[in-house]
Amino acid sequence: MRFRFANAIPTLVVSIAVVGTSLAGDPVASGLKIGDFVSPFNVDDVTGPNKGTSLCYR
Repeated sequence: MRFRFANAIPTLVVSIAVVGTSLAGDPVASGLKIGDFVSPFNVDDVTGPNKGTSLCYR
């Protein structure tokens, strides 16, 4: 009985890993692609002469 249980654990782990990888979706892709245009964005300046203002980076 103990030997059968000892063999069942690795089999279960491998089965979960194989099923999990086969059911996984597409890989996550975030951020800009190479050559993409960066749109303007606003930031709050916290240092320097513009401290406390909102600046638009274009």
